[in-house]
This record gives sequence, C-alpha cells and structure tokens, in this order.
Amino acid sequence: AQLLRLTIGKLSDIGITVLAVTSDATAHSVQMAKALGIHIDGDDMKCTFQHPSSCSQQIAYFFDSCHLLRLIRNAFQNFQSIQFINGIAHWQHLVELVALEEQELSNMERIPSTPANLKNHVLKVNCAAQLFSESVASALEYLLSLGLPPFQNCIGTIHFLRLINNLFDIFNSRNCYGKGLKGPLLPETYSKINHVLIEAKTIFVTLSDTSNNQIIQGKQKLGFLGFLLNAES
Repeated sequence: AQLLRLTIGKLSDIGITVLAVTSDATAHSVQMAKALGIHIDGDDMKCTFQHPSSCSQQIAYFFDSCHLLRLIRNAFQNFQSIQFINGIAHWQHLVELVALEEQELSNMERIPSTPANLKNHVLKVNCAAQLFSESVASALEYLLSLGLPPFQNCIGTIHFLRLINNLFDIFNSRNCYGKGLKGPLLPETYSKINHVLIEAKTIFVTLSDTSNNQIIQGKQKLGFLGFLLNAES
C-alpha cells in the first residue's frame, strides 16, 4: 500500500492523474486494499481511497474480473448448489451438459458448443469465462425446452450463469465501440448497466449454500464481494 501511494504520488508529480487502481483478487491484494482504506464487507463498503497528492481527489479501487470469475467458479464447484431469491443453481447441470456432449448431442443444430474441460471440474481462467457465458446458458435453455429430465429444474442455473456473464462483460469491457454490456459506460448505456449491477447486489446478498449459510459471510465470499465492490467503484 505504501509503495502504491508512492507510485501514485510520483505519477502526479509528472502530470499523470491516477483515477482508479485494479488489482488481482488474492489475499495479499485484499490486505493492500484494506490498508489503503477500502472496505470490502457488504454492509459497510467503501470503494475509494484518498489520493496521496490531492486532498480533494479519491481513487476508485477495482478487482480484476478474470480473477473474480475464477473465484466464483471455485465457489460454485465447491458448494455444488447455490440458493438465491430466483431459484437454485446446480453445478450438476454443467456436468450433465458435458455428458450430452460426449454423446454427440451437442452436434445437433441450435445447441451451442460447451467448454471441453468442464468434464474435469477444474477450469483455467479462460475456461471459467466460457463456463459463465451466454452460450452455456442458451444450451441449458434449449435442453430444458426439449424436456430432458436432467435439465427440468435448471432455470436457476441459467439465471445465475447469465448474471455472472453480464457482470463479467461490464467489467471486462475494453473497446469504446463495444455493443451492449461490453460497451463503455455512457449516458445512453447507464440505465442498462446499472440494472445489472442492482440485480447483482440484490441477488448476491441472498446467496446461500444448501445448509442456508450466507455465502458472502463465509470463506468463499471474495468473488461475489469483489464484483459488488467493482459495482460501487
């Protein structure tokens, strides 16, 4: 934290203004954020810290969305089922999706391809982005419409995957000409983006495991709280 403040101050000395800081989502980064004055707890969240060279300027803090995605993937796999106000998301639906792919059902028209490594239950960061994707949600939605028994209760899983996918698109946006949620924050896109952020906050505070333990109060909360901090920032 001290080195970061020093760096920001040196940048200010040569005319570069730092508006925001992005870090990975590790235990050391959380400690640094707290040392800077960032509060990550859901009830008392503070997403900015004082600029070392300007008493009138605050610097926003973000966690890298790829790291947050991986943490949520790990939590989902660990809990197997995540309960929230819109239903229940089941990891087993993704396992069943892989089983269908192995039976070559994914070659049927209109069924999107699925992540090849899901079978192993251990995904790399880029595969986590494929897991929480519109293509996987659409595949589950189509299989639900076919009436296949393993997917009859996958509405909650679809909703959960789409929400995480939308959050990732918002915070992974890199192109000023991007479309939809991948586009920049502008007056004309604010309402749509803000709707997703409000939905995420409403749902994340209700997430619980099968024993009704609140997830954002447990050991695997950082992925979810990290996205809420980004939303505040």
